[in-house]
Amino acid sequence: MSIIKSLQDYLETFDGMDMQPLTIKTDFADEKVSSYSIAPAGNGKISTDILGNKTYQNNYVFYAREAAADEVDRQENYDFLEGFSEWLEEQNEEDNLPQLPTGYKAEELRVSNIMLFDVNEDGTGLYQVQLQLEFVKERKKII
Repeated sequence: MSIIKSLQDYLETFDGMDMQPLTIKTDFADEKVSSYSIAPAGNGKISTDILGNKTYQNNYVFYAREAAADEVDRQENYDFLEGFSEWLEEQNEEDNLPQLPTGYKAEELRVSNIMLFDVNEDGTGLYQVQLQLEFVKERKKII
């Protein structure tokens, strides 16, 4: 399983999303309302410790396509996104982070920049939430 698939599975446990069955796609949200996706947005190594374990930060954008034609819709969308952000912060505080593939351990999942990214002619809006996943890749032990 890849890191992005682990993150998708983890985010699907948030019970505030409307779509059932809930599937968070890769890169692109569907054109229909209440569709979600996550896309990689850069990554890099932060450090290497004395044992050779490497710490990385992967950046992602979570997209949510929702009705955005009127003020009530847009307010409800921000309520949803703020709830999503709060849920992620609570999970961090409880050290309930994504279960990454063998050899990797999630350290922190941060949230930033909740915003309306684009509006279609049909009145649907594409919202985005930027996420940063910090994780450690453990050095293989030599026996």
